[in-house]
This record gives sequence, C-alpha cells and structure tokens, in this order.
Amino acid sequence: KSQPDGILCILGIDSRYNEGCRELANYLLFGLYNQNNNDFERTGFPEEVLDDIIILIKPDSVHLYCNPVNYNHLLPYVAHWRNLHFHCLTENEYEDEEAAEEFKISSFVDMVRDCSRIGIPYSCQGHLQIFDMFIVEKWPIVQAFALEGIGGDGFFTMKYELMDVSADLWKTYSKMDPVSLEDLLFEDLMIFEHQWTNFFANFDTEIPFILELSESQAGEPFRSYFSHGMISSHITDNSPSRQPFVLFGSHSTKDNLNSGNFNFPSEGHLVRNTGPGGSTAKHMVVQCVSPKGPLACSRTYFFGATHIPFLGK
Repeated sequence: KSQPDGILCILGIDSRYNEGCRELANYLLFGLYNQNNNDFERTGFPEEVLDDIIILIKPDSVHLYCNPVNYNHLLPYVAHWRNLHFHCLTENEYEDEEAAEEFKISSFVDMVRDCSRIGIPYSCQGHLQIFDMFIVEKWPIVQAFALEGIGGDGFFTMKYELMDVSADLWKTYSKMDPVSLEDLLFEDLMIFEHQWTNFFANFDTEIPFILELSESQAGEPFRSYFSHGMISSHITDNSPSRQPFVLFGSHSTKDNLNSGNFNFPSEGHLVRNTGPGGSTAKHMVVQCVSPKGPLACSRTYFFGATHIPFLGK
C-alpha cells in the first residue's frame, strides 16, 4: 500500500467542518478543538477565526497555516515540533481581509507543492464515511486552489492523488501514550469509580429492602453510565466481556454470563429468590465497563459472612 507524501488537516469552514480533520487536530493539540473546551470561548473571538488552521504533516516536516489571533493559542502546543514551518501574517497584514484570504490560498498551494499523494483524515472514529474526493474538492480552500493567478494551476483532485488515512490514524489514536494515560487516570478512572459508589448506594439500606432489590435496580448505575457513553463512543465490541451486568445467586451461572443478553436486565430476579431452591441469594456477580476506553472491572460479592470458602482437603 502506497504511503502519502503528507497528511492534510483542514479545520473549520474550509473543510466544511470535517470531523476526521478535527479529530486529528485534537490528537495533535491536546484536545484544543474539543467542543467542551472553554479556553477559546473566553477569548471572545469568533469560531471561524479560531479554527482557521491548515496543517500538512510530512515525514520530515510540518507546515502550519494559522492567523495572528489563534497563533498565540497554538504556539504552546506546537513550539517543540521539529522542522515546523509557520504560514502566518502579522496583525497589521491580517486586517486586510482580501489580502489575508489570498495569503491563505497561496500558503495552501505552497505547502502541498512537493506532494503527489496526500492523505486525508476523512472520518472520525465510530462514524465511518465513504471517502469521496469530489466532496473534498468542494471544501472551500480546496476549491480556491483552482483559482487563476493565486491558485495552484488546476483542480486539486486532478493534480494530487488523494487517499483516506482515517483507519491508519485510528490505530495511532488508540495506542496508550503519556497523554492518554493521564486522561485515563485523572478523568476516565474517576468517573468509573463514581459508578461503583452509586452501585453500592443501592445496598446501603435496611435488610428487608435489600431482599427486594432486583438485578435491574442494582445494575442501573452501570447501565446508565455505559449506554450514555456509548452514544459518543467509537468502541464497537459488544461481546459479553464489554457489557455491564449484575447477576444474583443462581442466576449468575456460566450460561447466563455467556449469553451476553444484558440489554434487558431482570426485574424478577431478586436477592430474596435467587438462592438455591428459590431461597435468598448468597452472592452476586457484577461488572462495570467504561464505554469509551479499556477500563472494566468484574467482582463477586457475598451477602454477609455466609460463605465458607473451599480450601481443599
């Protein structure tokens, strides 16, 4: 499989707000363009100014077009990049809108000049789009490439071979690195632990009420956490090992665990009727799964000191 000469990432209106490009930018810039990032909102500048960036990543260098407004926000994240080429006007030059637009187009033409194959991060994880270079051709900055005089002398998609590099980038995103480890420990793990606190709150009650607790009621915190997170998750594994569940007593057999049918938890299996012969359950098997990452935890809990472990003969 041929490799691209560069990976092109265009943000904002210039790529018609392409999600794959934004995902790559967030990976490179520590989530700077996440929707929940308030740093940009505090600046008071419009979105089209802040996300006015084009990045071309080549094997031995990076080209970055930006403007004098977002330059200061980008600099802390990119200053250490090797062989970084900035394409940026001064504040005075940027005030002339027509000149600024022409500079952006000429910067774009200039940065891709040495390429023949260009990779496009077309799709974001979990939302695979069929790659269509004619849609890329309709991106405003790509259309502007064909302008006479300041453009690149012809249509972008006729001059360059475009290829979708989304799937290759997803493999990179999924690798554990210091940044993703920090997110896992200080964000995901804290939320994950909170679900267990909610789970145990169901059992923080009088004995008669615990006996009437159903698997459905007990597992509700785990299910809500999982199902809400899956709405925006890119994880597609729906095997039993990636499902939350709470199973009481005799209902926690291997067959029930392997069935993977945890979407409709039981209202009828209660603590008081899932023990041997319909008696009170002595234990439960529970699992909590993070919808957006590798975190998962399974535990067996015993109700009271009723269990005598088998220690061998």
